Amino acid sequence: MFRKFTSVLLAVTGLLIGLGAFGHSFMGRKALDSGLASLPIDAHTDKLIYLVWYFCGGCMLVFGVLVIWAAWKAARGGRNALFASGLIGIFYLLTGAVSLAYMREPFWSVFVVLGGLALVLSALLGVAAAGPRVAASLDQPAA
Repeated sequence: MFRKFTSVLLAVTGLLIGLGAFGHSFMGRKALDSGLASLPIDAHTDKLIYLVWYFCGGCMLVFGVLVIWAAWKAARGGRNALFASGLIGIFYLLTGAVSLAYMREPFWSVFVVLGGLALVLSALLGVAAAGPRVAASLDQPAA
């Protein structure tokens, strides 16, 4: 029961990470357009900025898919895929924490929360899949 519930939470976390790609690429694009409109930059640099912008959105989508895949594998008892979701969790958590400290904008707490969830849930699923005795102890109600 614990493994199924935790893997569903990890899959939802991956879905939110993946959906962030669309917010980044399409809603965030408006802020980028208005910010770049007043700057005197050449056409090459302008194109490059947009290429990197959409690349980041694509990475978010791929990260989300990898986390969902890891959750799917973990729900079936696999542990190997959790390495990817754990790394994504670390990356999001660190990116969010550094950006939050540097920019002082609450928006970056989204990365901290999603990264923390991906990391903690991946670790819990890894422990649950480590062995029947460990998993059984996690399924027991607290005394």
